[in-house]
Amino acid sequence: MRKYVLAFFSLCIDYVWINAAVVLADRLFPEIVETILGQPMSWAARQVVSLVLLSLARFANASLGEWLLSYALAEKPAGQRQWANLLLGTLGFVSGLWTLLHSTEPGDGVPFLLMVEDSPQKMAAIALYSVLSSWGGVMLLRFTPRAKLYNAVLSFSTLPLAAINQMFSHDALVASILLRSNSTAHPFTMEKAELYARLSIYYAILLVAVQLAILYFCRERPAAAVQGQPEGSPGGQA
Repeated sequence: MRKYVLAFFSLCIDYVWINAAVVLADRLFPEIVETILGQPMSWAARQVVSLVLLSLARFANASLGEWLLSYALAEKPAGQRQWANLLLGTLGFVSGLWTLLHSTEPGDGVPFLLMVEDSPQKMAAIALYSVLSSWGGVMLLRFTPRAKLYNAVLSFSTLPLAAINQMFSHDALVASILLRSNSTAHPFTMEKAELYARLSIYYAILLVAVQLAILYFCRERPAAAVQGQPEGSPGGQA
């Protein structure tokens, strides 16, 4: 059963990062993509291209997902707790990619560290934070030593970020909520946007609490397993 579950997770991870790369290429180099395809890339075209690239990567045995989950697959004895690492690691890896994609979208005014406008500094800061988030997910999926400490610090970092937005960029936060709601079927009123902005810090606290609760059940392999012992060997058990 574990083999099939990990195979599914690795396939999902491969699809997500390949699709993210396709979307980034389309946003950053639209002229080149349009020249190759003969037309702008639609949502459906992105999925088709992603699936083709996924098939080619699997055929060439170039699977990032399989590498990330290789320790979990080889770990012996079987039956040890892995669900927390798989869940939180996958979510961390994917959320980092999502944040990176979001930073390349036309600006919706979401503040980040007192920066509201889509300046190169803001995009670079968001991109760095997204990389750190994805790396935290990689560490959990690989059962890397100190992965729990790294991810705990990363989780707590969302609290000062939310507090800064609440205290110093409140108007920009409300405006961004209104702007995003305008693309939905039921746009927010100013009062509702104000409420969501005030609750954002409590949402951040709840999110951190849930992450830390799951992180408690995560496991790490001993340092000896990283220093050359075969993955899954008796001396390399997590």
